[in-house]
Amino acid sequence: MRLPIAILFTAVVLAVSCKEPSSRETFLRSNGTGEYAYDVEFPDSAARYNLSFFTAIDRPVMAPDTLVSFPLHIVWRSPSGLFFSETVYYPVKERRVLYRSDTVPGETGVWSLSVSLDPEPDGMRGLGLIVEKLD
Repeated sequence: MRLPIAILFTAVVLAVSCKEPSSRETFLRSNGTGEYAYDVEFPDSAARYNLSFFTAIDRPVMAPDTLVSFPLHIVWRSPSGLFFSETVYYPVKERRVLYRSDTVPGETGVWSLSVSLDPEPDGMRGLGLIVEKLD
């Protein structure tokens, strides 16, 4: 009688451990062009997601620094080819910035996200994207 309980317990543990992660992070190192491209998978068109950007910028130590924010020119392309674009501003003081909250993608599949910075701030190491599935 103990063996079936052990097998059932093992099966439950394995099923829970195979669950999709609730958050995915991608960091792209700067190549100096100010262009970043991400593939974002939304497997559930009814689910809600938070999207955040994060970065690291080497700031001048002894020189005056007047940079307060910089623009991110963003283009989204859906799996079916529809797209929209917008410009948002990234505050330099923040390492992580919530870009979109409670986002419902409307289409399942892999979306293309292109981000352009013109100009890219001096000392920028790269730009990351966090996609968090909400429960």
